This record gives sequence, C-alpha cells and structure tokens, in this order.
Amino acid sequence: MKVQPAGGDTATPLNLGKRLRLIERHAGPLLKRRVLDCGCGAGEYVRALLARGADAFGVEFDAQKIEAGQAGELAARIRIGDLEALAFPDASFDVALLNEVLEHVPDDAAALAEVRRVLRPDGRLVVLSPTRLYPFETHGVFWRGTGRRVPHTLPGIPWIPLALGARVFDYWARNYWPWELRALVERAGFRVIATDSVWQTFENISGHQPRWLALLRPLLRALCAVCERVPGLRAFGVSQVIVATPS
Repeated sequence: MKVQPAGGDTATPLNLGKRLRLIERHAGPLLKRRVLDCGCGAGEYVRALLARGADAFGVEFDAQKIEAGQAGELAARIRIGDLEALAFPDASFDVALLNEVLEHVPDDAAALAEVRRVLRPDGRLVVLSPTRLYPFETHGVFWRGTGRRVPHTLPGIPWIPLALGARVFDYWARNYWPWELRALVERAGFRVIATDSVWQTFENISGHQPRWLALLRPLLRALCAVCERVPGLRAFGVSQVIVATPS
C-alpha cells in the first residue's frame, strides 16, 4: 500500500456541523481552549472553531490548500507543516483534531506520537477515521495496475483481507478496523476515554457520487439518522471516532 497525503474535504455544511457537535460532546466546551486541527485543509474547521470561541490553529501538508485558505483571520493561524514533525512547543494545546487525516499520513504511529508531544497532560485527542465495518470503501480504490477507480457503490471491499485485496486493488489510503485504530492510539501513549461513530451526510465529499445516489439523498439521510441512534448498528457508520488523553 502506497499511502498518499491527499483526500476529499469533509467541511461540507451538514458534515462539518455534525462533526463539530461530536467534538464538543466528547472534548468539552471549546471556548478559550487552544485547539490544533492536524490536516486542516483550507482551514474551514479552524474558522468554525474560532467562531465557537476556541483559540484554533491548523497544519496542512498540501501547500495549495493552505494558499487557498490563508486569508483574513486565518492568515496567521494555518500553516504548511508535517504531522510527523510539528513546529509547536511541547504541551501547547488542549485539543488536537485528526479528522480523516491519519489514514493518509505515511507513518501514522509517528504522527500520533508527535501529536501527543504537543498536547497538554490533560488534553484531548479526537480522531475521526474511516472504519472497515462500513461496507463501502469511501476513499476509493483502483483496479490493480490499471488506474481505473472501483465504484464507491461496490459493497464489501473494506471487508476483504488486505493480503487478498492487494492482489486485486491498489490502495492509496488506510482503512482501520476499530480495534486496530484503538491499539494504534494506545501504543502512541494515549488512554482511550470514549469511542463513537459518524454516519454519512451524502454531500458528495468524494466527488464521485453517482446521479442516482444523489437523487436518493433525502431518504438516505433520514435512514442514517435512524441508524445513528440504534445501539450496535451505530458502529457501522462511515467513520469511527476515538477520543483519548495522554497516559
């Protein structure tokens, strides 16, 4: 697997609102707290965090995304950076957000260790990342050696063991089982204090949503809203959430 530091933008209106409410539910009130968005894109989450009273900053690997976002209040708050070597002092943040980012970092363990370094002892790490419990591969994979994308709507791809899948597909991002991601976070020196999940909002984050699926969005959103409230079934959402504190 060749991991690439790229991906879609989750800052669509419904998805952004849902994820910010989840962050506040698990990390507590953000007012006056120093927050780092690790992999901030063009800074939409940083802007939303500032609106909630947080002292928010962002780091992004993609220079084009930073250039697009560095205007106005974000000019001094988002910067180009490497999550494996953050340019911040030790213990300088109350909350660190890794929102659909860890699966793209070349060395995910090194990135988590670096995030732990910049978090205060009572700080909160919030990780949102795809889960292999969800039956569809939302990042998309390619038929091996062809460069042709496998349809996002083809079910069951995340459930195929990687050793077998690698014979058929080219993967460009990781996808974690819940227990796999939890173990990774714990090995990096964190204690997990909460887990959760997020279901889709069908806002075409991937840019590859077929027309027929777009037409079904109202129905699918209503169905997902029900699934999010059903114990057990809730865990099969599109992304898993891990909240942890330095141990």
